[in-house]
Amino acid sequence: MPLGPFAIISLLYLFLGVRVVYQLARSFRQTFDRNFTRQDRLLVDQAAFFVLVPVSVALHELGHAVAIWLFGGNVLGFGYYGFAGYVEFDPSQFSNAQQILIASAGTIVNLLLGLLAIGLVFLKRPPMRAAINELLVQFTWISLLNALIAYPLLDFVSGLNGDWTQMYSFSVPRLSAAILVIHVAVLGVMFWAWKSPAVRGRIAVLTADSTQRQRVRMAAGQSTDASRVVTPVERTLREAAGRVASGWPVPVEAAIQRGQSETALILSWGEGALRRSVIAAAPDAGGVEISGAVRLDGLPPQHRALGHESGSLDADRLTMALRVAMEAVDRWELPSDGPAPAGPAASATPAA
Repeated sequence: MPLGPFAIISLLYLFLGVRVVYQLARSFRQTFDRNFTRQDRLLVDQAAFFVLVPVSVALHELGHAVAIWLFGGNVLGFGYYGFAGYVEFDPSQFSNAQQILIASAGTIVNLLLGLLAIGLVFLKRPPMRAAINELLVQFTWISLLNALIAYPLLDFVSGLNGDWTQMYSFSVPRLSAAILVIHVAVLGVMFWAWKSPAVRGRIAVLTADSTQRQRVRMAAGQSTDASRVVTPVERTLREAAGRVASGWPVPVEAAIQRGQSETALILSWGEGALRRSVIAAAPDAGGVEISGAVRLDGLPPQHRALGHESGSLDADRLTMALRVAMEAVDRWELPSDGPAPAGPAASATPAA
């Protein structure tokens, strides 16, 4: 395989990645300590692409080579450029089915790496540090989107005759059809995870930004209640607020207000005269009532009930419920001159 445009682009990416590797080496301990800041997140996200993706590409090509050896063939050539690579072999040594399986071996490696990474994030007990979780989550998305969408498109459009052209050659129709079903199924699961409030809420919990948490704690300290004793309910509200705010794409202001019979958490965000809010009121009797509001200066506000969480407060469940509620409020249309629409209340309880 000559040093074509893909290899040149890959080498350019490697050159750009040197700066990321240098920054990561200088601040490794600070980046992966328990104080996960927005600056740390930016560096970790870059590392997921510039550091881990080249590793996955090397393992991808190794997967092809291992498949060739398992079928009794010889690797005639190997090239690796960081973000691209190739393995050469003699097709006459293999059947059509074996050629398809050799072509699919690299993508199988990508799928296994993604499954391992996301499994560590969601199943490790106790959870790993937020920086490590963020690194693995971003790597999973980048690696799988590259392997299952970007690479197939480039392969077919450019006439590269790469892995996906061979996998979808349909020289063995049932095998190519099975690969197509798996391909579509994995993309479907990824789309579901991207849209699922429960998954996104859990990721927000596991990659919480300590800078945002500190901001929430400072805002919560501005309570009008003179008492400075932090109750268990208030502690849970603060924890959930910090988690969900850290995963929100724009800055979130948070405040905790104490009443005679309940404690309320108010999360608000927006720009200019438009403000959107989610209120979580936790009565002393237990549970939490969640509602949302949209306010635009000069117009009547919208306010709706969004759901109820029963039983004792749990930071994980509350984080996901707040995330669902914030996403619902973020989709509301701007208030009109007329009365606020009643509409059905959106559930703030995430799917199990």
